[in-house]
Amino acid sequence: MAHRSQCSSAGDDPMDPNYLPPHYREEYRLAIDALVEDDVEGYYEFLQHADMVDFLSNQEIEHIRRTVQVPYQYSQPDLPYVQSVADGSSDTYWPVHSDLDVPGLDLGWPQQHHVIGPTEVTTLVNPSETDMPSIKEQARRLIKNAQQVIAVVMDIFTDVDIFSDILDAAMRHVAVYIILDEHNSHDFVSMASNCRVNLKNIDCMRVRTVSGVTYRCRSGKSFKGQMMDRFLLTDCRAVLSGNYRCRLNQGTEG
Repeated sequence: MAHRSQCSSAGDDPMDPNYLPPHYREEYRLAIDALVEDDVEGYYEFLQHADMVDFLSNQEIEHIRRTVQVPYQYSQPDLPYVQSVADGSSDTYWPVHSDLDVPGLDLGWPQQHHVIGPTEVTTLVNPSETDMPSIKEQARRLIKNAQQVIAVVMDIFTDVDIFSDILDAAMRHVAVYIILDEHNSHDFVSMASNCRVNLKNIDCMRVRTVSGVTYRCRSGKSFKGQMMDRFLLTDCRAVLSGNYRCRLNQGTEG
């Protein structure tokens, strides 16, 4: 049964002209299970049997096939029961407490200031329009003008020019926080290595990885989604959101 968060119109009246049926379908979950258990052949066989259209792109199918994980099984001898102490500090798991500390902004973060004046929104396209900066040019300008903090979220980060600008900002003692998609973080590490940059030696830069939501199948197998967002924030005053693609030969990602 779909949770309320999975329904686009939970509680709406189906007779309402603006009613949207829930986008959650049990057949989608069963089809994904068939893909995980019986590969592509099982997936398409299920679609044909259920009279469904192919709802996954080729990229999504390959991502699932490539990242499926089998549950780790191990044997462990039974442990004798030990009564916990009164304060609950032993043999007790507290689900309200995280196993891992939330990463701190140890390089600092600008104090919040009220924005004075109207908010300005500019739409940029690639390729750029006449008399308008390109998306990459605008990103580099924001990084160059940053004085306090730069926050970058990227699914794929392989642009050496932007990376060079970020390194220059870190050398100016601007705090730099970079969040990357877990599955594609090796591309960033390879780029840094090719540029002969040891990330551990950049004092004013922090790089972390995140993954998407974990999908768990009935068999216990699982796979993780991807973080597909891209945005750049500088000094808590300017934000650049979106992406650009530069295709050269096999292609590069900005």
